[in-house]
Amino acid sequence: MIGPRVTSRPTTSLSKMIVTLFDGCIGGLCMYAIMRIDQIYPAKLAPNAIDVKAALTFGFVCMVTWLVFKLPRAVWRYTSLDDVLQLIRGVALVSIITPLILFVFLDPAHHFPRVAPFLVAPLFLAILLLSRILVFLYYKGDPSALFRMRPRTKRAILVGGSDTLHDHIRDRASKGLTANFEISGLIDTSGAFEGRSIRGVSVLGKTADIVTTLKSLTKSGLAPPTLIIVDPVIDRAILNDLVHHAAEANVDLVRFSADGKDGLSRFEANDLIGRQSKDLDISPVRQFVEDRKVLITGAGGTIGSELALQISRLRPSKLILIVYAEYNLYLSDQNLSHEKLCNTKGLLGDIGNETRMREIFELEQPDIVLHAAALKHVTLSELNPVEAIKTNVGGTSNIINLATEYNTDSFTLISTDKAVSPSNIMGATKRIAEMATLAAATQSPSLSACAVRFGNVLASTGSVVPLFESQIRRGGPVTVTHKDATRYFMTTQEAAALVLQASALSSMQRKEMAAVYVLDMGEPVNIDQLARQLIRLRGYVPDRDIEVAYTGLRPGEKLTELLTDSREELAKTYVDGVMRFTGRIVDPESVIRRINRLLKAAEQRDRPSMIKALSKLLPDYEPNGTLHDKV
Repeated sequence: MIGPRVTSRPTTSLSKMIVTLFDGCIGGLCMYAIMRIDQIYPAKLAPNAIDVKAALTFGFVCMVTWLVFKLPRAVWRYTSLDDVLQLIRGVALVSIITPLILFVFLDPAHHFPRVAPFLVAPLFLAILLLSRILVFLYYKGDPSALFRMRPRTKRAILVGGSDTLHDHIRDRASKGLTANFEISGLIDTSGAFEGRSIRGVSVLGKTADIVTTLKSLTKSGLAPPTLIIVDPVIDRAILNDLVHHAAEANVDLVRFSADGKDGLSRFEANDLIGRQSKDLDISPVRQFVEDRKVLITGAGGTIGSELALQISRLRPSKLILIVYAEYNLYLSDQNLSHEKLCNTKGLLGDIGNETRMREIFELEQPDIVLHAAALKHVTLSELNPVEAIKTNVGGTSNIINLATEYNTDSFTLISTDKAVSPSNIMGATKRIAEMATLAAATQSPSLSACAVRFGNVLASTGSVVPLFESQIRRGGPVTVTHKDATRYFMTTQEAAALVLQASALSSMQRKEMAAVYVLDMGEPVNIDQLARQLIRLRGYVPDRDIEVAYTGLRPGEKLTELLTDSREELAKTYVDGVMRFTGRIVDPESVIRRINRLLKAAEQRDRPSMIKALSKLLPDYEPNGTLHDKV
């Protein structure tokens, strides 16, 4: 979340009142002490006649001055040179006003020593500074950089937790942060210091106050300020509020980035899903990959190309890339050529072509196979069910059989959440591919086989995010299937890293203990909200500037996705973000026979036989009408 959660601090108004009373009392005591020192007032006066009046007056004037000039707003733990200058001005004013009140309204004030204000002012100021510095050092322990930069032409409001806001303002001069901006105020997302100031900069409110704050700042006719988020990790709910408010107020919302202009960059879709990247121990993966031949099918796809990139940095003896489309192979090869970290070989081939795949296995003799090639689009697979079966089931069977035949040590299938209780042909074929993987592992004692299941990958080819971005650029409408549709999302880099973690983990298990690994996808994301937030991120207001249109669920599409069904009991692994269940195929030979019947029917394009074979393999799956059509 942005900023720390505060549960036991006094309210802002109470805090300011406590500061006012404290400083007023200190001021009164300082005046009393000065009046008593060395009997500087006439001895003939009764004791405590003028000194009590002077002390009470000084303390009262101090409190009134503090409230009028809003000095109690400053948060002591964030004391800066600006706050010191404010205190100096305040003490000087009190020291001037107090004698005037005493001489005009009180009697016998003419006995008030004229030197007293000159003595009390430095004493009072010293105690005020000492109290604040002690609190500052207790919390921060770093008395450096007590100054602010001069105002610049562009205005900005910093948004974040109080500690991060303080550190940012402190470091602006030394690091050049937001050097081209005048900081007009702060939004403290913790809500702890609303109405006060941090290092001399006013806290304008909390997250809910942004709209009111922006309206008040733009009344003067000046350009609206930029909202700059200073926290590196942002809670999804808070970010959604900020994106919404920024779009409504037509202001820019940016964050810090080493690559951005003035150190700033805009937010992207992956920020909206609110996932925090996991700190993974790469050593097991390096040990798994180093000095071994790794073969990746579908290496031109989103996941396959990222797997290739990450593996190339782990010093394999050879990296073999199998890609069906020439252009995708070219792009993947160009992407890896910049790294130049390992021996790479790109090969064209269709995983459904058993002859070509055998030729590659015979030549390369891979130690590790990562099988990412598949037809993955739900709608296109529904329209082309035979091709989906031949590729996702037949191609997987080819790769598994060859991996077994050529003594490959490890095989990993990239699966999907749509394989859980499948409602479409793509999900059904991936579920059967999982079954083929588990069956092969039980029949081949030398092969470590597993499947890795996860949801949608942000910005992958054909996914909703690139579609939404394209529709926004065209001016809309942005099409959403259903208002309540939700999906799991993960970044490409995280998905590939966790796949490699699961593969390494599987290689350390007993060979016959095949498993399906399930990646922790976090909370599901509402697609309608994602679309609207993307529109706002691009500076538009949904349904005002760009229409959001609902098209209805497509054939075979679910309203929500699941990562496991009720019969699959997940167990944790030592890898954070990776869980697993041990798949049990009661009769693997029967499963393989049924898969072969399905593939034979698909090769003959015998749709009734395909439907029958599917029902034997997946009794709960009901094919949609497209499987009955002849195309």
